[in-house]
Amino acid sequence: MGGFLQNLSEKIEEIRDLNKPKPQDSLRDSFIGEITKFYEDGTEPEHASADMRYYLHTHEQRLAEKGVKIQRRFTIADDAVKATRSRNRPPYTASLSFVECYSSSQYTNTSTQKILRKHKKSASIFYANILDRADSQDSEFECPNCGHRATLAVFANGCPMCGTRFQMKQLFPCVTNYYLLSQMIDSKKVKNIIPTVMTLAVLLGVGTAIGVTAHFWPQCEPPYMSLLFGVGAGLLSGLFGFITIYILSSLFFMFFMMAKMTTKAVSSADVSSAAMTKGSLTKAMTRYDPEFSYDLFEGKVISLFRAIAYSKDRTNMSMYRGDPNLPELDTLVDIDYRGAMKYLNSRIQDGDNLVLLVRVYFNTTHLIKGKIVQKKEDYNMTLVKKLTARENYGFSIHAVNCKACAASFDAMHVLKCPTCGAPYKLEEEDWVVMGLKK
Repeated sequence: MGGFLQNLSEKIEEIRDLNKPKPQDSLRDSFIGEITKFYEDGTEPEHASADMRYYLHTHEQRLAEKGVKIQRRFTIADDAVKATRSRNRPPYTASLSFVECYSSSQYTNTSTQKILRKHKKSASIFYANILDRADSQDSEFECPNCGHRATLAVFANGCPMCGTRFQMKQLFPCVTNYYLLSQMIDSKKVKNIIPTVMTLAVLLGVGTAIGVTAHFWPQCEPPYMSLLFGVGAGLLSGLFGFITIYILSSLFFMFFMMAKMTTKAVSSADVSSAAMTKGSLTKAMTRYDPEFSYDLFEGKVISLFRAIAYSKDRTNMSMYRGDPNLPELDTLVDIDYRGAMKYLNSRIQDGDNLVLLVRVYFNTTHLIKGKIVQKKEDYNMTLVKKLTARENYGFSIHAVNCKACAASFDAMHVLKCPTCGAPYKLEEEDWVVMGLKK
């Protein structure tokens, strides 16, 4: 009994902790404005990680190549439900932060300015993966101009030795990934039900009071006594009107929700079954890496898919070793994660390679023969990494170090160290996609 009460107390405390304001909340809200601005005029999001900035620029290039402009707007809802859950692995803290918002998008042909597709404002939940490093200001940094080495905090206003000012490759905290999930119903509309019913009831009561007063005015002596009948009738009709309208609107809302839930259940049955494998995936991975984070891995898989999908050349990517000929990805102009990843299986190969097979679900937007075509598509991804590779929250493929000569370089499209020529094997540090199949 004592153990049950203790677990219950811990769960209640966990729920309370989710609702407490956290530093990540303000960063998430700032990023929402930044990503909206990026899709308006191309301004690089200040709080995007280096890896995300790469994905955004490849997306930008794909859109320019296809002659399409996307305008995407996110607006945080009033009294929005929001929460943040964090996982610490010193010196990093990885968080998944979400907030209710309204989203809209528009696809336009840049040559003709013709609107190809438009999505009206809809209620959604905005999710952001946020990575922080408490000691980031104390970590060592080297000036790329003169080679002076000092802590990052020293370089905040430029190099103290040569005066060079430059943009840091990675600043913390940062958003490493984001995605949007649509809500079944707009909570604002639900909150407006009672005020609307009350307004209708008041109008009914006032109308009844005026009608009854006018009817009895000639018959009463003195005439103003008819006001008493009118007020009484108005109060009763308003009260019963409120109850009747509320019950009818509740029944209508219930049937509406049941219909919508049925439609949603049918359309998202694949995603729902996939979501149920989250525990199995976590359990399977923690056998090999006790620090495995599902949220971090989920964001990484989405980023890997986007990087591969928007890449012009897939033959020389350190993060992808599969078939470079993927014509079904070459028509993509937008990719939205549906919020689920299905764990299929995992195995050990060649003694020290951990192989993982997952299915990821997307809403994709293609430009085919000048028309916007939207689909639901899922892809099987085969991922591999060495058993010795541990979850590194701060790892970035755009700033790796050669194990032979310690040189730093961008490994996205490099398979050998540009300084010493030693082969670079990403699987020794992080996941590599070995196969991608629709």
